Amino acid sequence: MGLFKQYDNVSAEGAAAAMAEQTTGLDSAPDNLGLDSNLFVTANFSKLNGSSTRNLATLSRSNGVSNGAIRMTYNTNQAGAIWSNVSGGNYIDIKKKQTLSMWLYFGPKNHTESGDFGDGMAFVLQNSADGENAFAHKGSKLGLGETLGVWGMDDDSSVKDTQTVASSAIQRSWALEFDDHINDGGDSGGADSFDKGITQSHIAYGYPADRSTYNYVPSVFLAGGNYFTQNHTNVIPVTLHDGNWHHLTIVWNPTKFNATFSFNDKNRDGTNGTNPIEFTTAAIDPSEFGVVPDDHLRWGFTATTGDSFQANLIAFESIPSSVEGDASASIKDVTQGGIDVPNDGSVNSNDELNINYVLNYKSGRDPWENITSDINLPANVTYEPDANGDIGTITYNGGYTAKIPAGALTGTTLPKYTFPKSLLATGDMATVSINGVAKSVNSNTNVASVHTKFDSDTLIKDVNTPSFTIKKAKPINLTLDQSDISVNPNTDANITGTVSYNDGSAITNSQMSVYSTLNGDKFSDFLMSDSDAAGHLKLTIPSDKLKQDNNTLEIYVADPNGNRTTTSKVIITKKGSLSLTVDKAYEFGDINNSSASRLISRKGNWDISVNDGREVSPTNTWELSADTTGLTNNTGKFNGDMVFRNSNGTESTLTGDNLVDIANGVKTQTGQQTTNIASDWDSSDGIFLRSNGLTTAGAYGGTINWTLSDTL
Repeated sequence: MGLFKQYDNVSAEGAAAAMAEQTTGLDSAPDNLGLDSNLFVTANFSKLNGSSTRNLATLSRSNGVSNGAIRMTYNTNQAGAIWSNVSGGNYIDIKKKQTLSMWLYFGPKNHTESGDFGDGMAFVLQNSADGENAFAHKGSKLGLGETLGVWGMDDDSSVKDTQTVASSAIQRSWALEFDDHINDGGDSGGADSFDKGITQSHIAYGYPADRSTYNYVPSVFLAGGNYFTQNHTNVIPVTLHDGNWHHLTIVWNPTKFNATFSFNDKNRDGTNGTNPIEFTTAAIDPSEFGVVPDDHLRWGFTATTGDSFQANLIAFESIPSSVEGDASASIKDVTQGGIDVPNDGSVNSNDELNINYVLNYKSGRDPWENITSDINLPANVTYEPDANGDIGTITYNGGYTAKIPAGALTGTTLPKYTFPKSLLATGDMATVSINGVAKSVNSNTNVASVHTKFDSDTLIKDVNTPSFTIKKAKPINLTLDQSDISVNPNTDANITGTVSYNDGSAITNSQMSVYSTLNGDKFSDFLMSDSDAAGHLKLTIPSDKLKQDNNTLEIYVADPNGNRTTTSKVIITKKGSLSLTVDKAYEFGDINNSSASRLISRKGNWDISVNDGREVSPTNTWELSADTTGLTNNTGKFNGDMVFRNSNGTESTLTGDNLVDIANGVKTQTGQQTTNIASDWDSSDGIFLRSNGLTTAGAYGGTINWTLSDTL
């Protein structure tokens, strides 16, 4: 990093104590981007009419701390200013959404030695002709103390015009102040009256170079005594010097031409702040900036001290012109249809969840690269690998996908996870998705939000998963009154059963959803009826839906909290069902041509089965008959006929619409009764082929037409 300097020699009383307080802040500096001289410049105050005041802003580190922070001031009567290097590509593009993220430090709760704190810092947007050297000044004299380096100077008791005060401020600017010293002295020309009427440290904003920002207060005495106060906009009391680093997020809205500020929006460890201060400014008057070259507005910080001192430190996390990017964490409940789990929402025991982390490149001149993180996952969720041993995936919107093996997971952390690809252009996204299942819990269990920081060379982002509650598991049972039933022809099948909780809790029928499939296809989803007895399930299957001889119904019940029964099965047999199964690959043997009549036997598998699912009864008989149009090939008909010979040797011709009785039977067994007609045929009975003489050589084929009759 550029612009490094360790400490400056100071002669003010208490210098050692001031340095020690600065060191304490540096020791606890959060991870940050440092102070790259390509991105930032420190103002050269000598360019302001030869000012001899030194700019204290510099990257400082204490022993053992590699990160450090930007030191603005730390002792009395000091000034610091740091500005974005517009020519180096660091600016706020007023035509785009821009996000700045940083940490601010204002010193310990109390000084090691006695004394007040002062004065604070200001975030400034400016298009001043002084550019990267801008600072409140009058000639070569800089505005210290109450000006915070940006507001006008009230150091001349003879001045009565607000425009004169405004002329000493940073011109064409807008500022948000973090004022840690109440200037309410009221002394003529004493530069100590801007905070009249304000009682504590505060945040406020306004236009430093606008004369309406200041009020002239004339003396009540005949001789002198006049001073100026400042009109603050949106004064918010706040604690600044408390020994903590305070996070600040600034989001520029190009459409409304305003900014949203979130102060204390996250804690030192990256988790969400408990009491953030959030506000959105009124629309900023663009005329206050004049003509902004290329829509690139300079931004930065100024800081001052007067007779009081404090360590004002800054640590940057994101530079929007380098990389403007978003990061988010979410949880989807796959079992509940993929809905997003809101913060403080709930899931059911055993629900399948997706834990998702999304990085989105919005804009910038640099790649978002070298992204690493220890990704933390919610507790009370089981993270089990899939059949390929993977726990999840990372997916880029360009189509690239990489698997995350289960071995990469340590407990509920994906440690030292490095993104396999960089995000290079607007719209590039990467989604880390981890699969899990909410544990089955015996009481409602709160799952705390967990924090993950995504680190890189160009952008640092913190995300937190939503907190949620896993609802206690409540086992539920379904007991069907039947598992195997038979129904008469054209008769509906009525299924009944009982639904109950293991713990004996009352069942409210209208809260119980019934899900069913018939023969593998979705059949009916419905709510049980409160008009029936509690826990009593009824399901009717119309007869026209029972399309098979043996139908399989699968059914389960679930309550509104995702508790569900196991799946039960019912076999529904249609009474009176009579069917024929024929293996159509039957054949006859080969023959050598002969002028004599010959009987040609069967060859291969002749499987002709009658399936009878009717009730046992002497009147439930059946009859099987057959005929054929004969055998042919592409040259003509076979010279002969297909015949049937019964056990008595009687031969009947099947050819020519001559329906011949083949077999008959009666239902004598309960359940499905199958009769294989051809199983008893031998070499002397059954179906044969009779040759009537010479036939053209070749292969012949044909069809046997079977007729199964219910002779009830």
